Parts: sequence; C-alpha cells; structure tokens
Amino acid sequence: MVEKVNDGKEENSEETDSGVLDNDMDDNGNEKEENSEETDSGVLRREIEFLNGELEKERELSEKNLSKLRYLMADFDNYRKQMQKQVESKIEENRGQLFIKILKIYDDCVLALETLKNGQYDSTVVGGIQGIMTNFEGFMKDEGMVEIESMNTPFDPNVHDAIGFVTNDLAVDNTIVEVVRKGYLLNNKVLRPSSVILSKRTVTNKDINERDKE
Repeated sequence: MVEKVNDGKEENSEETDSGVLDNDMDDNGNEKEENSEETDSGVLRREIEFLNGELEKERELSEKNLSKLRYLMADFDNYRKQMQKQVESKIEENRGQLFIKILKIYDDCVLALETLKNGQYDSTVVGGIQGIMTNFEGFMKDEGMVEIESMNTPFDPNVHDAIGFVTNDLAVDNTIVEVVRKGYLLNNKVLRPSSVILSKRTVTNKDINERDKE
C-alpha cells in the first residue's frame, strides 16, 4: 500500500512539472517571451521619458543661470568702466594740482628774470635762469600744457580772469591790453585762467545821447 502511494505522488509531480513546462513553451517547443519583452519595453520607455524630463529641467535651469551670469557680467563691466573713469578723473585732478604748483615756481622764475634784467647783475646768472625757464617751458609743452592767447584779444570769461581796467579810447571795450599772469590749458581744459587787464573807453555825453536814442 505504501509503495503505491509513493508512485502516485511521483506521477503527479511529473505531470505538474510537465504542465508548467508545457505552459511556458509554444507549439514549436520555444519558450514564450512576449510578456517579458512587453514588460521590459514599457520599463525602458518610462525610463527614457523620465530622463528626457530631467534633461529638460536641467536645460531650463542652465538657461536661467546663463541669463543671470550675463546680467552679472554686464553689471560688472559697467562697474569696471565707472571705476576706471573715476580713477582717470582723480589722476587728472592730481596731475592738474601738481602742474599748478609747478606754474607757481615758473612764475617766480619769470619775476626773478625781470628783476635781474632791470638791475646790474652778471649775465651768467640771467642766462642760467633763462635756461631753467626754457626747460620748464619744454616740460610743460611735452605734458600737454598750452599758453592761453590773451594779449589784444576780446575778453573771454571762460579762459580769462579780469583783475582791472584801464581807460583807452583807441581800443575796443573789454579788449585785453595787459597780461598780468599767463594762463594755461592742460589737454584742452583750463588749468589756470589768464589774469588780465581790460580796456575801458571814456564815456562822453555823445555816447550817452546815442545810447538814449537807441
């Protein structure tokens, strides 16, 4: 009796295994892979869609960061240009102040030379001061300093500083008849205006009458 039961179990096991194998095989004896392939294809498609979505997010983030970087670069470039202008302006200002001090020394040399010419002094001393002034003038020219033309020209408040008047009926009113101190331009900007004296015609009764008629 025991042996028959065991034989029955073995037969059932063989039938079960055979049934499982038969379900996984097609008519030609090949394993069925359609369901497995469909599952793998769906997973792969979802992964690709996910990666494309992540790639698009990263692309948008990259564009935003690039836009911010461009704005920052533009702001920095404007800041750099502004600072450069401020530095150049400060350098030019300090340079002008230095040249004004140099002009004071030059003025002293001019005054000393005039004093020596009017007195009994050795010509060697006079020649030495003239040489110093020549060096000064060469230096000022090389640095872009130009003397303001003033004598016998109309008064221009932009480049002239009137310090007095003299009566002169032969000259036109407000014509410069004397330059007390020379003025200079530095790179086409007024470094120091010329100190000048202007002509002033005498006002007569005839002038008053003509003015009243106008």
